[in-house]
Amino acid sequence: MKVLKEWTIPLPWGKLTLVSWGNPRGDPILLIHGRQDSVATYIPLLELLPDKYYYVGYDMPGHGKSDAFPIGVKLSRLHFTPVIEYVAKHLGWTTFTCMAHSMGGEQAMFYNAINPGQIKKLILLDVGLSLQRLQMVPMNEYYKSFYDAHYVDYHKQISERKAYSKEEALKAVVKARGVNREQAEIILSRNLIEIGDDRFVLSWDNRLKLLAPSNYPKEYYYELFSRNSPPTLLLRATEERGGSADRIQAVKEILTKMEENCGNFLIVSVTGGHDVHLTNPERCAKHISEFLDKDFGKSKL
Repeated sequence: MKVLKEWTIPLPWGKLTLVSWGNPRGDPILLIHGRQDSVATYIPLLELLPDKYYYVGYDMPGHGKSDAFPIGVKLSRLHFTPVIEYVAKHLGWTTFTCMAHSMGGEQAMFYNAINPGQIKKLILLDVGLSLQRLQMVPMNEYYKSFYDAHYVDYHKQISERKAYSKEEALKAVVKARGVNREQAEIILSRNLIEIGDDRFVLSWDNRLKLLAPSNYPKEYYYELFSRNSPPTLLLRATEERGGSADRIQAVKEILTKMEENCGNFLIVSVTGGHDVHLTNPERCAKHISEFLDKDFGKSKL
C-alpha cells in the first residue's frame, strides 16, 4: 500500500508529523505506534490489510519526525494521550477505528475512557507489556523510582545523545528488539538524524526511557477501561517479554475480566514476540481484516 501523503500539523510545543495510506473516502483508522518506534512500523502490516480503509498514523512527540515535548518537568505516559484528540480534530473525525501497539494501545484505552464513543472499534497489538507499566505500588516507592531518578540524572536525560554509524545503529536495534536487519531498517527509517559522515543520533527523546506511569489499584484500571469499552480485538503475542510475575498476573486479570464482561472484547493469541505485527504481519492481518469487516451493531456495554 503506497503512502498517500506525509504532512505536519502545529501543536502548542512544536510540529507533529502524520502519514496516510489507503482510500481517503473509506472508513477512518488511526494508527498509533509504540514507545521508541515510529509510524513506519505499520508498513509491513498495511501491505496485507484492505486498501478500502483510510489509514492515518503519526509519529508520537519525541519519535520519528515529530518534535519532542518541551524540556523541563518529568514526562508521564499520559502526556501522549491528548495528541490523539489533536489529530482527530485536525482530521475532522468524530468517530474512528483505532489500531495501536504497546504504549499506543495504553494511550488509546485511556483516551476511550476520557472520550467515550469516539473510538468505534479498537485493535490492540500486544498491549499487555505496556499495561504492566501501570503501577500498583506504595507512593514512596513510585516517587523514588520515577521522580527522584529524573532530577538526579536531569542533564543526562535532556542533553546526552550517543552517536552511531549506520551499521552500529542497525546492530543495536537488532540486538535490543530481536528483529532482523530489514525490520531494524524500518524501525530506524524515521528515527535517525545525520550529524556527519556516517554519523547519526537517534531522534527519540531520551526521556522516553523512563516515563512516569499512573499509579492506581488494578480494580481501578479495570473499572476505567471496561466502562464504555468499544468492540475490541486484542492480539496477544505468545512470547512474553520482561515484567515481574505479579504485574503480569495483574494485567492478565484485568484483560480476562474485560473479555468475560465487556461485549465484543476478543483476545486472540498470535505466535511471536512483542513486535509480531512488524516481524510476522501475516499472523495478524487475517484477524484484523475480519474484525474490521465485522458489523457489531450497537456495542454491548
